[in-house]
Amino acid sequence: MNRRALSFFAAVTLLIITMAFAATTTFAQNDSAAPAQSPGSSSSPAPAAPAPAKKVWTNDDMHSAKPNSSDSNAKPAGAANKAKPNTKGKDAGWYRAQITKLQSQIPPLDEKISQLQAALSGQTVNSVRLYGGTKPDDWHDELSRYQKQREDIDTKIAALEDQARHDGVPESELP
Repeated sequence: MNRRALSFFAAVTLLIITMAFAATTTFAQNDSAAPAQSPGSSSSPAPAAPAPAKKVWTNDDMHSAKPNSSDSNAKPAGAANKAKPNTKGKDAGWYRAQITKLQSQIPPLDEKISQLQAALSGQTVNSVRLYGGTKPDDWHDELSRYQKQREDIDTKIAALEDQARHDGVPESELP
């Protein structure tokens, strides 16, 4: 019986300590906004000033708001129409060089495609067929591979032209 009373007493004590710890932690979290009082101040604390209510901005507020002069992101009135400088070093010359490089890859592909189409249609072709592996490729597979390469180059050129327009490069400066 004595042992049972001791366990009950230990459990009750542990429960009280746990509740006291939880209460002080909760109180400390809720009271963290209150300013700390210096030891030399009077015994009656001054009432804390209420925190200003936070503004919740909606899309309507954002459209109607005018930029402050202190806003670092504010742009001058004429800046909207000017082309922004490209920070990546990509100017009209760079785009022109990339597009020209890709366009130079098209004529050899077109020639290979036309030769394969002629061979597949039964016409005589005066070129030697090279074998790069243990078995030659099927002409249909080779033709589809060349056509896919041609489409990929066209897609890359279109993407470069689109990026150039986005960066403010006039179309007249592109090939």
